[in-house]
Amino acid sequence: MATTPNYTIATGDFIAEWMDDEGINAAELARRLGVTRKHVSELLSGKAPLSHPLALALERVTQVPARIWNQYESGYRNDLARIREEEELEAQYEKAKEFPLTYLRRQGFITASAKDHSETVRQLLTLLGVANLDAFKATWEKGSVAYRRSAVGREDVPALAVWLALAERHHDGLNELPNFSRSGLEALIPRLRALTCGEPMAAIGEAITELRETGVVVCLIPAIPGLGIHGATRWLNGRPIIQLSLLWKSDDQLWFTLFHELGHVLLHGDKKLYIHGEQNEAEREANSYASNILIPPEFASRLPRRRNIPAVKTLAKELGIAPSIVLARVHRETRDYGWGHSLKQKVEFPWRAAQAG
Repeated sequence: MATTPNYTIATGDFIAEWMDDEGINAAELARRLGVTRKHVSELLSGKAPLSHPLALALERVTQVPARIWNQYESGYRNDLARIREEEELEAQYEKAKEFPLTYLRRQGFITASAKDHSETVRQLLTLLGVANLDAFKATWEKGSVAYRRSAVGREDVPALAVWLALAERHHDGLNELPNFSRSGLEALIPRLRALTCGEPMAAIGEAITELRETGVVVCLIPAIPGLGIHGATRWLNGRPIIQLSLLWKSDDQLWFTLFHELGHVLLHGDKKLYIHGEQNEAEREANSYASNILIPPEFASRLPRRRNIPAVKTLAKELGIAPSIVLARVHRETRDYGWGHSLKQKVEFPWRAAQAG
């Protein structure tokens, strides 16, 4: 595989080659160009850049077109900048290790090896959309994106930022989606409830497609180890983006999290980042919304209070939802989690996150 060379060839080297061929020295070249000998010396050593007017003068002296001299100069300056960048990226690697680099490699978002520090940092910065890690800190603390500022102070900001960035990476074309339709989303809720009865990954795929028609984006981005987040909601370009991690890899958690996040879309504003699992009033309201949509309050008294799989199935069929959702509600209310797990369906990502979108 071709690699980028780690050396530079100054424009002055090409000028010196011409001088050798013509048998003239620096003093003579300075006289012909109408510049000082010091300037020619700095030009030959690469300390002084070759200006466009001087390239035109060189064309008249050497009969080599100015565009060729300019190409030499541009390539040289680009090479110098590249070498400086490599050094700067290498210097940022220790700070980059605060981010989940192993996860990003496993998911295919970073293709550089662990030994290639500069390329690892370059790919991380590209994912985060910043020029350096100091700029990353500034965009989260002082940037114009409100949801980022709302996350300042969290200890897991590096991992959280990566997880959120992965969804934004797949949905750069938000303006091509329909505008968010509250009425359209509300009308879709019964259909989404019915989808819970299907094979989980096929059903969530249908839900994602239908939600996009209401201006709601749903992304499946695998959980980052240690982050412990089931889902999150924020708004970009006037449209809600919902992220699901499939953290517990069960269909009941998948659907409850989706309805929980839809609760944030319908109940709360568009200026914050809502993270499933935080302890605050908005999370409690979203939990209540999801619980009551999936199992309306008038059916709560019908929930089994002891281990009774047939009763779970009967109630689920009457409600038109997956039995695992009823079971999970019973588990939460009775605190008896040791039964009925055969009703749950396992959900797995059938693709790498880097291939989704």
